[in-house]
Amino acid sequence: MDSAERRKCILDILSLAKTAITGAELSKQCDVSRQIVVGDVAILRAQGTPIISTPRGYQLVHNQIEGVKKVFVCCHGNNEVRKELEAIVDNGGLVQNVVVEHDVYGYLEGTLKLRSRRDIAQYIKRMKESKAELLCSINGGIHTHLVEAATSEELIAIEEALDGIGVLYKE
Repeated sequence: MDSAERRKCILDILSLAKTAITGAELSKQCDVSRQIVVGDVAILRAQGTPIISTPRGYQLVHNQIEGVKKVFVCCHGNNEVRKELEAIVDNGGLVQNVVVEHDVYGYLEGTLKLRSRRDIAQYIKRMKESKAELLCSINGGIHTHLVEAATSEELIAIEEALDGIGVLYKE
């Protein structure tokens, strides 16, 4: 298959997927290296295809009815990450991202799309296996999360849970 056919194949796979698909899985299905898939995804993005990278793989962003959103400012060490994320998902939230301010690079964002304890476990496992630093460790633990929920009441419950475990940043 040529490059145009392969990109169409990647797009078809992502369009039908209900969850994120890893680069390794896409490379297997397209019978090419993972690096070729990375390049193809970059080209698809440059052409305007809304593909995001999450800790679980690539995902096509579908237009969908969204709930309510709120940005939570948090501050904690690496040991509180699981507690923080579980407080959000256990109260009906979807953790869209993590954002920190870096002295040199400015605004740094990581797409998370965590909606369950299973997602959190996979994210933490992947971080440990890769030995990557958490973004929250860059700026003294201060970071934000964009959280989406179905209702304002869920956002209130999330805020109360985060405050209850002591991770909300307060001036």
